[in-house]
Amino acid sequence: MRTKKAEPSTVGEILNEEFLKPMNMSLCKLAELTGMSYSRIRKIIIHNDPISLKEALLLAEAFHTDPDFWINLQNFHHDWHQKCN
Repeated sequence: MRTKKAEPSTVGEILNEEFLKPMNMSLCKLAELTGMSYSRIRKIIIHNDPISLKEALLLAEAFHTDPDFWINLQNFHHDWHQKCN
């Protein structure tokens, strides 16, 4: 019997739940901090749009993380979908 693993979190989910909410940071503030548009950030968080390498670099700089953290999150989620389809 095969068990199906739970879908991994998206970049948007992690960004919102692990960074923005605990820091009480608005999307507008993140846009200001990163130089990304409010619309773009909203698409990442609400619509789970994938991020670019440049956006991973901007998020890493804003939150003092490694860009690979963001890229790996995205790749893990993408790979999970590829295996399930």
